[in-house]
Formats: sequence, structure tokens, C-alpha cells
Amino acid sequence: MACLGLLISAVGIPTAAHALDRVKIVIPRNSVFVLNYQGAKDAGVFRRHGIDLEVDVRPFAGFLAGLPSKQSLVGTYSGMDAIEKINEGIDWVVIGGGLTVIQDIIVRKDSAIKTIADLRGKKLGTFSTGAGAFKAARAAILDATGFDVAKDTKLVQLAAPALLKLLEDGRVDAMINISSLTIRALAHPDKFRSIFSPNDYWRQKTGYPIVWSAPIVAWGSWVKADPARARNFVAATEDSFRWLRKPENLDAAVKKYGTLAGVTDPAEIATYKKMLGAKQIFLAHWDRKVADAEWKFLEVAQHYGVLAKVPSEKDHALLVGE
Repeated sequence: MACLGLLISAVGIPTAAHALDRVKIVIPRNSVFVLNYQGAKDAGVFRRHGIDLEVDVRPFAGFLAGLPSKQSLVGTYSGMDAIEKINEGIDWVVIGGGLTVIQDIIVRKDSAIKTIADLRGKKLGTFSTGAGAFKAARAAILDATGFDVAKDTKLVQLAAPALLKLLEDGRVDAMINISSLTIRALAHPDKFRSIFSPNDYWRQKTGYPIVWSAPIVAWGSWVKADPARARNFVAATEDSFRWLRKPENLDAAVKKYGTLAGVTDPAEIATYKKMLGAKQIFLAHWDRKVADAEWKFLEVAQHYGVLAKVPSEKDHALLVGE
């Protein structure tokens, strides 16, 4: 796999006469990925990089099945789940940035809970204890405070929309929810507030946010078969993250795809604009320094037992853009 990285580095960018490469991705409904992929595709971002993109939008379970079943061979995929599959021997590699862990610990504004320590013995709701974002948040909290949300709280697992409603009603004391509903809560500071941000913690420690919500993951055989295609797809996808940071582009994407993305409320749209502009949602580049910081986080997760082991960075963090 190391020689594959050298092969990718040596491949030049295709000429304008190069035929477009067809690439299919599977993304989840009710997510920001609908906006960056569909919006940037419509704007010609992918074609400019030589990619003819097919976007298959599915419910979350269908999204999780897309890459393992080879219905897609590359895409933004649940990061901690990807690492566990790599540990099981699946031929996957991480080749680019992606959605960062924006799953803050959210409480009601009027809650007496001020710090993570105040959660001891309290009801913490989550959409899935097996989700990569929950595992990443758990590891970050352990590293920052020594508090284990999986053991030191009363965990309640519920569907994401119901979880937000239960927090609002006071039937859970705090939540770790999916990205879109985390933003929905942050968009209403009159009702909710954050007591811990995994991204902010890791950025303060390493200079980078945590990318393990959904980095760009590919089958190693797909990368090896056409390194230039892999390079162009990563460049186009990371450009799509940057494209969405511009308010006018977000507005255009929301106008056409907001319902599919679950982004329709004006306060939420304003929050997306603020967070995208501050580079708090996407990590839009992938180099050795970034990979080192992200693999350091995996080592933290292993130290606290969130991951069983950490795969080789040399073999599984490929720099296709260099």
C-alpha cells in the first residue's frame, strides 16, 4: 500500500481532453452532504475536475451499506466505522478530509448542567451508541476530562428527531445527536446550549478538528486502478466543501435541495452559514500534518478502549493530492 501512495503522487492532473470519469457516491438524506455534493455538482465543480458524479441519496442505513456492498467505491463515510472495518481486514483507505465531529454535548438553556462532570448519573440521549460520531465524541471527552459518557451517565438511545424533542421536554438531560439536529439545536440559543465541543477540544490540542464523522474513504483497489481519478475526485470533493462556504452558494443549494437535506428553517440556515464560514463543519484539505493529527486521535480512542486497535497510518492514510 505504501508504494501505492508513491504511485499516486507521481500521477499528473489529466488534460482538458481527458474523458470524464464516472464516479458514484452514496450519501445520507437529511445531511449537509446533500448540499455540498448536489449543489456543487450542479455548479460544475466536479466536471471541472474531470468527474462525472452520480449522487445516490438514501436513508442513513442505506448510506452505511453503500460502500461495504461496493454499490459505491468511494465517498464520505462514517469515519470510526471505516477504521473498524479496516481493522477487520477490509481493503479501505482514507484519502481526504470531510465532515468533522460537530456533535457537541447539548443541554437545555435553563439546565443546571454546566460541565461534563455534571452529567454523572444523568440521562444522556444519543441517536446510536454504535455511531462513529458518538464514539469519537466519547473518546474526545475521555481525553479532555476523564469522564466516560458510556459508563458515567444513564444512556438513552432514540431516533434522532425524537431525541431532540425529549431534550426539549426535559425527559433527557443532555444529548449527542446527528449533525443536522445538533445544528438545529445550536440555531436556537434561546432553548439550547453546548457544554462541550469535540472539534474545539481537538483543534486546541493539535490545530485541527476531528474528521472522523465522515472523511473521504475508498476501496484501495479503486484507488490503485486509476490514481488520477482518485486524485481528481478528492480535489473536487474538497472544492465542494469550500464551494458551500460561500453564502450565495449555500442559498442556492438550500433553495433546490433544502428539504432533502433537512435544512429549511431560517435560523438553521443562518447557523450553517456561520459555521461554514468559520470552517467549523468541513475539513477541506488532507496532508501529512492533518493525517498525523487524525491518527493521533485514533491512538487516543484506542488508549481509552473506544477502538480495539489503530491501523497503519502509512498504509491507510493516502495523500492522493500530493
